Parts: sequence; C-alpha cells; structure tokens
Amino acid sequence: MQKRVYEDPTSGQKLNYLFSPAQSGGGRHPLIIYLHGMDGCGDDPALIEQIESIPYYIERGELSPSPEIAFAAPQCPEGKRYGDIAELIFSMINELIANESIDPGRIALTGASLGGMGTFELAIRRPELFSCLVPVCASVDPSRCKELKMPIHIFHGELDRGMGFSVVEANAVINTSGGQSRITLLPGQGHEIRWIYCAHEYDIVNWMAGQVKLVP
Repeated sequence: MQKRVYEDPTSGQKLNYLFSPAQSGGGRHPLIIYLHGMDGCGDDPALIEQIESIPYYIERGELSPSPEIAFAAPQCPEGKRYGDIAELIFSMINELIANESIDPGRIALTGASLGGMGTFELAIRRPELFSCLVPVCASVDPSRCKELKMPIHIFHGELDRGMGFSVVEANAVINTSGGQSRITLLPGQGHEIRWIYCAHEYDIVNWMAGQVKLVP
C-alpha cells in the first residue's frame, strides 16, 4: 500500500495514511476505510502493515480482495482518538472521492478496538457519508446510535469483558430506531478477534464492498 500524507488546505493539519487504489475496471470504485487499533498509533503509517490489520493481511497474502476495491487506512497519532482527527479523515475521504475514482455511494467503514470505537464515532458524526459499518471489538454509548440507518455488522468476543458489551445494547437501539444492524458474538473469544477479516464464513471485505447507499 502507498504511504501518503493528507494536508488540510485550510488548517494545514496533516494526516498520515495508507492507500491502495483499485487495480482494475473502469468507472468509480468502492472504498473501504480501515481504522487500526491502539498498536497502530504513531507517525509512520507503515506501522499499520506490521500489526494485525486489513493492510497487514493484504500485505501477507492472507486476504485477497477484488482488484476493484480501494482501501485507505488513516493513522491515529499517539495519545489521540479517532474523534480528535475526525474532520481530517472526512476531508481525506473527500479528496479521495475527487481524485481516485471513488464511488461516493460505496464508502464502507470498519475498524478494530480503538478503531471499532472510531467506526462508531465517525459514523455518528457523519452518518450520511458511509454505506455500511463493521465495528470489531468496540464500545459505544448506545444512546448516540439512533441515527445509524446504514447496514451494520458488529463483531464482538463473548468473553471481551475488558471492552464491555455496550455494542449489544447499541445493536438493539439501532434496530429499534429503524436501522439495519446485526451482531455476531464469537463463542469463546475475547478481545483479540481481528482474524475475522480473513474468515471466509464472514467474507467481510466483499460484503462491505457490495453495500450501496440508498441515497448517494
């Protein structure tokens, strides 16, 4: 994946990220945004390929996505949360839409642990931006999830007591509010469940790429 730096033209703030453009097909392509966990924080996005993550799995050949899918993985700085850099990420996405033949109706968002919390946070702030969400081993304030109407698949270990089980209530709140959420509680699993991105039975990447916003 390419190491890139996005610089906001107004504030001058910078955001490190990895990007993999779509490799085939004409027209516009789906974009999957991946938010890494705490172990990927820093100031060199190459670190994201060294920890368990979608870029790591792609680099090692454990995940072979369709060449028509583009990927971006912004790097959260040390001591920050994704909410702190949310506006930079939104601006980065807009730049990718403008310059990389990205379909604005097919922008999927996923992340694990810190990135799972970031997945909820970014979607709560800009629900109209994303076609679907896959929060992995996350936590969230369920009362903030009422406006999440896009397809959502939550993954959580049934023994993940450290992160807690707020996602179970969030799943219920989303569906009660007219959303489309489902949750998979993985039997016998704790917090470390990033392997699910490579699990054929869930086929997460292809599912995300296939989701289209009703109103792009």
